[in-house]
Amino acid sequence: MWFLRNLPRPDSFWIRPNFFAFYGRFVERMGVFFYNEVISRTSLGLKDPRWNPRVHGIYCHFRYYGKLDTKLLDVKIRDLPAWFGRREKTLKAMYSEFQRNVARICHLYLSPVYENAVVFMIDNESFVFSFIR
Repeated sequence: MWFLRNLPRPDSFWIRPNFFAFYGRFVERMGVFFYNEVISRTSLGLKDPRWNPRVHGIYCHFRYYGKLDTKLLDVKIRDLPAWFGRREKTLKAMYSEFQRNVARICHLYLSPVYENAVVFMIDNESFVFSFIR
C-alpha cells in the first residue's frame, strides 16, 4: 500500500531539478512570444497619436487630445442619440478613457506637492491589510 512506503529523506528533492529549467524556459519563451505577437502590435501604452507638441505643449496623460464635443450635461434630450452616435465605442477607447481617469485621480490626489488625507488613508490601509491573511 502506498501509505506504508518509506517517505523520502528531508534533504532529498522530490521533483527533478531539470523540471524547473524546462518550466522556466517555457514560461520565458511564452512571455517573449506574447510580447512579440500581441503587445508589440497594439498601441497600448503609447502616446495619443493626435497629440501635437507644438499645439498642446507637454504631454498630459489625463487630457483628451481628440476633437472636443459637447459635454453630456449640456446635451438636450432630443440630441442624445446623435451625441451617443458620435462616441467611439471600441475597447481601446474605453481603455483609454479608464487610463485617463486613473491618471487624473493620481494627478489630483496622489501626487501633489503637499500630501492630503487620501494618500495617508491609502498608505495606512495598504499597510494594515498587508498583515491580514
